[in-house]
Amino acid sequence: MIDWRENPVIRRELLFRLRPQPSYRLIMVITVVLVFIAVALLYWVALESIRDYDSYRSLVALTLVIQTLIVVGGAPAATANAVSREREQRTWDLLSITLLKPYEVVLGKLIGRVIPLLLPLLLGAPMMLLSAISNPGMLPAIVLGTLCVVVTLVFYSAAGLAASCYSRKTVTATALAYLFAGGWVFGTLILWGLTGLLFPGVGSREATFWLAVNPFAVIEPIMVKYTPTAYSYPINDTLYVLSPWTLLVVYAGLTVFLLWVLISTYRHWAYR
Repeated sequence: MIDWRENPVIRRELLFRLRPQPSYRLIMVITVVLVFIAVALLYWVALESIRDYDSYRSLVALTLVIQTLIVVGGAPAATANAVSREREQRTWDLLSITLLKPYEVVLGKLIGRVIPLLLPLLLGAPMMLLSAISNPGMLPAIVLGTLCVVVTLVFYSAAGLAASCYSRKTVTATALAYLFAGGWVFGTLILWGLTGLLFPGVGSREATFWLAVNPFAVIEPIMVKYTPTAYSYPINDTLYVLSPWTLLVVYAGLTVFLLWVLISTYRHWAYR
């Protein structure tokens, strides 16, 4: 058994992902511009929050929304080419015949692609720290919100990795990964509406179970339930009752299930 810190797959993925690629200069420029815009927006809201004590809630909520957008937009692309690209470059056969165990390859690919995605999320750390210092009562919401973002990142990354493992082409894997991510975000909203429409006996509050597993929909309940506020929330509302624990449990369970499937069927997709 290899120590995960010495896992060659993780080291290779990190070195490759963190090394600047000349062919991606345009993408890097666009990314840097978007990052600067996001940072400027966050710091502008932070300055505005200093004038209004209650605005720190809006600052934390905006930070969580931006972090979730980064996760939903970046996680599928980060892992969708983890295996399919190596098949196209004919380097996968060399990796598959090494002495590495299936779980070391799968976890190495996942961890090596997730760690670079954690770096953009650190852009929101100063705003979170500012809010926690100015209003210590917001610390539970900050911790739970950040935990939801990280769990969402790992879940979407695992889904993208699964698409890459079972696809021969990177284009196909990327399309499947984004189809899953978009389908999950918008599909839960559609299911919420269809449940109340197709089953009149089920009220809109009961149907909000689908919203409880939507990474964007849980942000408001977290901010209302776990921050000092003068507004009360409906105790019987399913969304407020289930959030954010349902999302954490469902995402963690599905992530473990996806990894178990990839590891248990390694010989099926790795040697085909």
